[in-house]
Amino acid sequence: MSYPINYPTPQNANVQIFQAANDQNTGLSEFTWVKPQGASFVWFTLIGPGGPGDAATGGGSGAVTNFMCPAFLIPDSLSVSIPLGYLNNSYNTEIRYQQKNGSGYLLLSAARGGFGTGGAAMTANYFTAMGFFQSIAGQAGSSTSISASTTTFLSGGGAASNTQTSNYGYSTNDGTLASSNGFFQMQPIIVGAGSMGTNINCRAVGCGGGISGSGTNGGPGMAVIITW
Repeated sequence: MSYPINYPTPQNANVQIFQAANDQNTGLSEFTWVKPQGASFVWFTLIGPGGPGDAATGGGSGAVTNFMCPAFLIPDSLSVSIPLGYLNNSYNTEIRYQQKNGSGYLLLSAARGGFGTGGAAMTANYFTAMGFFQSIAGQAGSSTSISASTTTFLSGGGAASNTQTSNYGYSTNDGTLASSNGFFQMQPIIVGAGSMGTNINCRAVGCGGGISGSGTNGGPGMAVIITW
């Protein structure tokens, strides 16, 4: 499934972007990725869904996991699981190898954010030992303002009428707005901003929801798989 956003496409590269469908009752969408013929290398970027906010703190952002390795080390078919940032979801963004029988093997994951806490970074495993691996924890949510993270391009959620500052000078709330649903962009540079406000769900991929006594939704997860 390709998501209609402007992702930079290197010459002769195959770019596939997976995102959850909004009509999934379970809050989880399942896809199958098939390795293109003639591929030499494969790059994975996984973004975990944002966390929900509670009465005291905005939701944390999801973790981000990157991995690259030679294509001949990758199975011909992989299962891709992409969750929405529903309040009661416990799903992470995951890549699995589905063996002939059984539930399959978890190869890569990006954890969802929690109530005020960023998603935990993935621990390297037997699969990631085959290539270049990086996993970054999400940014925590806040009871007031949000400052730009020094480690991730995603942000947690915060309170209404407070400032929200993302990387590269982007901002979704300068303190004068009552609330904001946040935003996520991949051009001209990738950056995501969480929700700011009370009872405000987040629409930004991987970012945290706003503050709410009954809870809010974080942004959905996403996966990008590039072969060349």
